[in-house]
Amino acid sequence: MLMIMSHDIRGPLVSIAATLKLLMRGSFGRMDESVWNTVSDLMARVRHLIGLAEDCLGSAHSLEGVLLKKKEFVDLRQDIIDAVLDEVSNEIEERHIVIDNRLGAIPGGTIPIGADMMWLKPVFRNLFKNAIKYGGKCCRIAFGFEDHGSFYRLNVYNSGNPIPAEYRDRLFTKFTHIDDGAETKDGFGMGLYLIREIIRKHEGDMWYEPRQDGSDFIFILPKQPV
Repeated sequence: MLMIMSHDIRGPLVSIAATLKLLMRGSFGRMDESVWNTVSDLMARVRHLIGLAEDCLGSAHSLEGVLLKKKEFVDLRQDIIDAVLDEVSNEIEERHIVIDNRLGAIPGGTIPIGADMMWLKPVFRNLFKNAIKYGGKCCRIAFGFEDHGSFYRLNVYNSGNPIPAEYRDRLFTKFTHIDDGAETKDGFGMGLYLIREIIRKHEGDMWYEPRQDGSDFIFILPKQPV
């Protein structure tokens, strides 16, 4: 039921987002500033709902032991990274978080890869949201990129406290929550388990490295051109 509901909700939301994008580009005429701001706010909310639907869909498939994999040509920068950064831009702004790309900036051109876009977006969404949550207000977030010929090496870093040693061995297991002092726990505890499974389905791998001044999640993805 969760899989069906998430899939059926995602479709109309994607269509709504596409129409809102055309409105913001002026395809149906010019809007005054107040209208444009309202449409922009709606766009942010719809993107957030799409993210929730995709996360629920991914969790449901993972609980069933199934991850779909339909590879197609994807621009890793525009289709995945930029799209997810747009989704979380309000949270970054509200928490006064600094995006620092000195660790290896994403290049401005196309980054081609053969991948399943719907499954790869939750990887970056989860890592960015975790960086925002555990980095805390006014933290520094960096996302790196290296081209190693047959594969890409990527990472998402935050300057918050490193993950306590007692959690590191089970970071990527099902139903693991990190105790950050919050009274409530978000989600099913499937996030890191699920995204590493997605990376492995794409024939890559993911791991965690503590830093003296923060946390770093690193993963590799074969290019696998289609």
